[in-house]
Amino acid sequence: MPVIYGDSATGCETVWIMEYEDLLSLLDIDSGKDLAYFEQYAELVECEDYIAPEALSQVFEEVESDALAELTDGYFDELLESVPDEETELYTLLQTIGRALSGLTLMPEHDEATAGYADEFLKFRTWYASESEVRCEKIDPDNMTEETVVTLMHALALHRAQHLSDDEYVFDFSDALDYPIDEYAVMLENLPEEDEDPEEAYDDRDEM
Repeated sequence: MPVIYGDSATGCETVWIMEYEDLLSLLDIDSGKDLAYFEQYAELVECEDYIAPEALSQVFEEVESDALAELTDGYFDELLESVPDEETELYTLLQTIGRALSGLTLMPEHDEATAGYADEFLKFRTWYASESEVRCEKIDPDNMTEETVVTLMHALALHRAQHLSDDEYVFDFSDALDYPIDEYAVMLENLPEEDEDPEEAYDDRDEM
């Protein structure tokens, strides 16, 4: 649904707000029960349009908890593979966010869990795809650099792509690490114990 807003000083801007039916159309599903694939979950995270919180919550309400946990884990596992090897702090931050979202799917009160999951998903999505800032320098063959500021989502996409092209980038992720995770301590208590801690999981990437 397009919404037009603005004032006499700045003019008007049209913003597309995705409602429930729009989300179903985007994902090519009949209801949230059909949300089952990695690509669909990734579309929810990465689409550029604004998603109405109540629409997102309605979709998640219709997904089985086990399926939602599996989709969450699958997306964040893939995301962590995109983090540069030296960015330990970013890796740990993203892993913590993913585990917290998975923990919310395990809460016994489904309605409360769904509302909490939708809120935290929207907070992550807004930060990851819109508000985060990563300084990115593209290095050309003449050793000239061009610095831009991109979102974390864009930066990780560039990092992946440079392995498939002649482009070379240098990233500064420090400004993107400001994400409130203190309240996640309670959420993480909902997860079963894991065999390895985050640092061990991160270190294992170097041995593969």
